[in-house]
Amino acid sequence: MIKKTSIYEQLTTLPYLSAYQQLIQGAIELEVFSELEEPITVKELSEKMNWDEGNTFHLLKGLYSLGYLKRNGDTFCNMPETQKYLVKGKPAYMGSVLAFFCNNQGMNLGNVAQQVKEGPKPQEQTQQSMDFAAYGEAMRRAQSGIRQYELLEILRSLPEYKSIHKILDLGCGAGCLGIAVIQDVGNRKGVLFDRPDMQQLIEETVKLSNMQDSVSVKTGDFLEDDIGSGYDLILCSSIMLFAITGGANFFAKLKKALNPGGVVVCLNEGIEPDYSGPWDMILGYMAFNLQGMPIGVIKGQVADAAKAGGFHSVENRSVLLSTGMHDINILRNE
Repeated sequence: MIKKTSIYEQLTTLPYLSAYQQLIQGAIELEVFSELEEPITVKELSEKMNWDEGNTFHLLKGLYSLGYLKRNGDTFCNMPETQKYLVKGKPAYMGSVLAFFCNNQGMNLGNVAQQVKEGPKPQEQTQQSMDFAAYGEAMRRAQSGIRQYELLEILRSLPEYKSIHKILDLGCGAGCLGIAVIQDVGNRKGVLFDRPDMQQLIEETVKLSNMQDSVSVKTGDFLEDDIGSGYDLILCSSIMLFAITGGANFFAKLKKALNPGGVVVCLNEGIEPDYSGPWDMILGYMAFNLQGMPIGVIKGQVADAAKAGGFHSVENRSVLLSTGMHDINILRNE
């Protein structure tokens, strides 16, 4: 954790952070960790993958120096955590999530000094042509692997989890998180809800998952439009930036949509009121803040609004996830 490192140690690390990110991203792109589940020599690996032997060695020694690999003479193989998180196809694979977020425009602060001197200059929104299939696949990858794994770990810890039969994934994005929850228990059904312009992407995800018989798609503005009813679980993952503007009325709407004994699970930033942390969430929204968009959910904001909306049972957790430190708010319709 960065804050557990001294200021001096942080500063001495700073010049090398770009090289660190580029090395790991390159290794993920090459899928090198998938080739290192068992010990292999540089020569064997380079010949198998048709890579340059010298630069293959430079890559592996860099990963070894960072603690990602074990080495025994000329052979290299993954460390246990590397095996868990960076071998493609493993349930907790993080490669796709890292690739998506490391290249996210929101991670680029731009010229900080200039913005501090001159004030916010919001970027103009431009209509750009986009390969919809490529865009959709990137979103699906960003919601797959580790993010599905982490969400299921959280939900399986709930005492009511096995009795959940109908779910709503509100603001579902590509829909992969909700689908993972529906697939986790037999005879479970669900609704994936997002903006109308997301409908084609969500329906494509449903078809790719072969879940047409268990999943329906609903679109609209979740603050203003009908979201359905009769749910045992409503999942609100990273939507509180927008939903919190609805205040108590939004949470009253969620409560009304739940069955008795139903539960709402909210995953959001949970920034400390004095901005002492979490450092990753504060930095993650800094680009937007500098452009005059004061976004970021403050710790306690969701719980307070939920109680005002009629939820009397509110459980709060703080959990380090693949996308940073998050608050988990569990709201029960008792």
